[in-house]
Amino acid sequence: MSLLDFIGILLMFTAAVAAAVVVPRGSAAFGKAMVATVKSRILCPIILLLSLCLAPAAATGTGSGSSADAARCNNGQQAASNRQQDATTETVDIDAACMLQVVSEGLSGAVGSASKRVLTQDEHEGPAAVNLGKAGTYAILSKAGISTVPTSAITGNMGVSPIASKAITGFSLVADSTNTFATSMQVTGSVYGPDYASPTPSDLTVTIGDMEIAYTDAAGRHTPNFLNLGSGNLGGKTLAPGLYKFGSSVIIPTDCTIEGSLLSGETDTWIFQMSGDLIMAANKQVTLARGAKASNIVWQVAGYVEVLAGAHMEGILLVKTAAHFRTGSSLTGRILAQTAVTLQSSTVTQPQPLG
Repeated sequence: MSLLDFIGILLMFTAAVAAAVVVPRGSAAFGKAMVATVKSRILCPIILLLSLCLAPAAATGTGSGSSADAARCNNGQQAASNRQQDATTETVDIDAACMLQVVSEGLSGAVGSASKRVLTQDEHEGPAAVNLGKAGTYAILSKAGISTVPTSAITGNMGVSPIASKAITGFSLVADSTNTFATSMQVTGSVYGPDYASPTPSDLTVTIGDMEIAYTDAAGRHTPNFLNLGSGNLGGKTLAPGLYKFGSSVIIPTDCTIEGSLLSGETDTWIFQMSGDLIMAANKQVTLARGAKASNIVWQVAGYVEVLAGAHMEGILLVKTAAHFRTGSSLTGRILAQTAVTLQSSTVTQPQPLG
């Protein structure tokens, strides 16, 4: 193998590696990048090398070294120099065009692929979802009673246990003929108590147990993404998916936004852990953005929850003690409280399932 052959093979290998690094093999951009790279990195240098090699050969041929031979040699060297300059210029021009084309097509392809990508339910940002078990079939669940100053509007089931159904007040309950549940004009769903006919008592025991397990799970999550954000003041903030931990009460004195990620907003998750209370000021809003879902937002509250008049809350409230919703307040989510729930002409709507 001649030196020229070796140099040609080496240049071809280098060009192939360079193209493979810039764009993925098999893509449309790869082929174009290879062509441009071969043109700029192989053909021009080979032409240059050939001219350089042939020029000295002509100058040192078997002839007598006449002036004509010397002239041809000088002309050959000058031509080689000119070709070298032309080749350099061509290489620069092709390199610039090639790089612009590869970058443009590579970015276009990446953006196109991202916009067409469909994520599965298992792909999301934020902590693993909290499993609510049977508690996830209730809009309001309490161990110590549910009261309302009429009229409230509840979309979803309500239930109490272990306290008896008489602890549900203000709803004008009407027992079903099976006596396994009751209905109310204020409830789009069914109302359950432990003193109703079987299988309601045993079902409620399991349901309350699931609520307590879910609370313990949410409270026990470690390695928060955000620790004591805003010293517990979420007013005016945009909250990305993640685990938030507060060693205090949390207040929402002004509107705030819970915002999903660009690709997986509908499956992103949030857990807000707090050692104190959760208090939302009157007439303020928690707004969901970029696909965020109330069903994927969990507020784990060691104290009580108070949503003041006219305010709107979003998410699942896992409350160690009580939950109070003042006049005209509303929630898209669930109230799962281990003591009492009090409503004052409030609206509670269970989250819509994904689908």
